[in-house]
Amino acid sequence: MPEHPFARVRTRTVIPWMIIGTLLLIAAFHVAAWITPLDLDGDSATELAGMVAGYAALLTWILWICRRSGIGLRQLIGHPPTGFIWLTMPAVLVVAMIFSIGSWFLFAYALSMVAPGVLEFLLTTMETPVDQSIGYRIGMFMVVVVMAPVLEEISFRGLLLNRWGYKWGLGKALIATSLVFGILHANPVGITVIGLVAAILYLQTRSLIVPIALHALNNLAATVIGYVLEWSEPGEAWGGPLDIAAEMEEIRASGLAGVVLVAVTLPAIVWYVRRHWPGRDAAGPYVAGPGAPGTDAPVPPG
Repeated sequence: MPEHPFARVRTRTVIPWMIIGTLLLIAAFHVAAWITPLDLDGDSATELAGMVAGYAALLTWILWICRRSGIGLRQLIGHPPTGFIWLTMPAVLVVAMIFSIGSWFLFAYALSMVAPGVLEFLLTTMETPVDQSIGYRIGMFMVVVVMAPVLEEISFRGLLLNRWGYKWGLGKALIATSLVFGILHANPVGITVIGLVAAILYLQTRSLIVPIALHALNNLAATVIGYVLEWSEPGEAWGGPLDIAAEMEEIRASGLAGVVLVAVTLPAIVWYVRRHWPGRDAAGPYVAGPGAPGTDAPVPPG
């Protein structure tokens, strides 16, 4: 019997690969800055270089895993789905984003009460550098709206979901990949739900193009909202120093809004996920292929 295409994938290699690869690439950037006109002085340039290095390391891991395991990257990404109603995606995303905003209000409110130091750390890590240039803004836009959606969806919804689905079944893999995806973000509950919605869309369409588009739209909307909020603050420069005390005050005043947003959107999300949850013997998208009849296609032996 032919071996399952994801039988040889070792997802545990991604953590050491990312650590070592990112550090090596950051070092390479600094060497290049030393011998060329490349300027890495300032917080903004350092942040951008670090993010580019991290995603470049992730890209090399994806290419290595696919080559080592005999997985076709083009087949993994798939083709634009036929018959898929594309307007479904932004509608689902709006609901998921509203839930995500509400869950952030509740999560941040809880942290402000029980672990304010943790919340202060999260707010500090999300602070935008003061020394921003046009190049930094363009670079960050490309990283957040292009690189992150493509590489994270290939990793989480593509490689991890198919691998863990082969090991544990798609239901457990959906939960596990979404939780890991959420934990790696500052808003773990909201991003877990967005990851779960992206995974459901991948199972529906057998194409990573749809969750990549969902992820890109989410990041684009979050970026635009962030810019608008920064620009609309009277008397403060965009990207100015963070006022932790003021942020804490705003967060503690947003608890009720979080409850309302979560209460309004959670029933719709639960309905959507339950309606499209994969069957017990459903095949992973890579194995089932783009022509599989929904999420209940049987897993071939192997």
